[in-house]
Formats: sequence, C-alpha cells, structure tokens
Amino acid sequence: MTKITQSLIRLVDDDESVLKAQSLFLEMAGFKVKSYNSALSFLEKDDFSVTGCIVLDVRMPHMSGIELQNELIRRRCDLPIIFLSAHGDIEMAVEAVHKGAKTFLVKPPRLDKLLEYIKEAVEEHRERQKGRRFAEFLMNQWNSLTEAERQVADMVAKGLTNNMISLVLEITERTVRSHRSSIYEKLEVENAAELSGFLNDLNRYRKAYLPNNPNQ
Repeated sequence: MTKITQSLIRLVDDDESVLKAQSLFLEMAGFKVKSYNSALSFLEKDDFSVTGCIVLDVRMPHMSGIELQNELIRRRCDLPIIFLSAHGDIEMAVEAVHKGAKTFLVKPPRLDKLLEYIKEAVEEHRERQKGRRFAEFLMNQWNSLTEAERQVADMVAKGLTNNMISLVLEITERTVRSHRSSIYEKLEVENAAELSGFLNDLNRYRKAYLPNNPNQ
C-alpha cells in the first residue's frame, strides 16, 4: 500500500447516504476514511495532525462548510479542503479557493475526478508537513544559540572577519572565536559558507511553513 492510500480522508457532510457512498468508494480505492455528519463533530473529534485531506459539504446545519473553513484557518489547520456542493455558486467557489481550498466541485462529482483531487491534496499535505518539520528543526537549532551568538552568526555568514566582528560588537577576537566555535557546533556546520546556507534555508523555510511563528 502506498503512502498516499495510508492517509486519512475526512468526509464532512450531513447527508448520511452521501457519507456512506463516498466512504465505500474511497475505502475501495485503498484510503482510510473517517466520516462526520457535522462540522462541529469534525472539530471535536478529528486529529488534524494526521496526513490527509477533507472532503467538505458547503451547506450544513449549525456550521456551514465555509464557516468550518474559516475556523480551520483561525486554528492554523493546514489540511487541504475539497468542497462539494449541490448549491455552490461561482462567488462562493472563488472565495473558498482564494482562502486556500484545493477545489470546489458540484455534487455529485465525477468519482475519477474526485479521486484525482484527493490524491493531489494528500500529497500536497504530506509535502507541507515535511516542510514544516524541517522548518521547525532549523528553528530549534537557531533558537539554541544565545543572542550574542546569533549576532556573530549573522556577521560570519555575511563574510566579516573575526577582527571586523570584534570591532563592530566591541568584543575581543578571542570571544568572537569562541562564539564562532559554539555556533558551528550547535548548527552542525563547518565553515562560513555552510553557515550562510543554513541561514538561507532557515529564512526560506520559516517564511513558507512558519509564517506566524512568534520566534522567527
């Protein structure tokens, strides 16, 4: 079984017949499936960290699919959403996709097309999770440095010599060398070029995957 079909597909729809039909189809395709008959039930019971996606109805009592999408955005849940609706209009679809939904399909969808979008969404979520984990790993390494070490690291990466750094920070060259040695050890790099590469990766990944991280 592939990694994609080991992922969890969440079906959220107040129509039990739709849930049963979609669940059967996706299980036959090899997916793990969990069904929810309301948005509130999904919010209460689902583990957002499990790789997969959401196949979400738009019009449901108590909380609509669009309202659930807004709540997931507020909670910083990055599960891809595939909207299904018999009532959707162009404006609603554009708004949903603009807010990050994978796509907006009209019920009943072509099953081959639905399966195609689900596979794409699952793979996107898997890659997003990998990127976030790597970003968090880099952030943890960077946060292991002291404030003084971070200042030195930025200057070393820019090509400043120990002497130049000592003059700018008004510390001894011996202190700069000590900081530099500690930086290389903590960040697992061997020279200024590798340190520069580390900082480039850190900036790129945290902007892409940790845009709201308070420690960036």
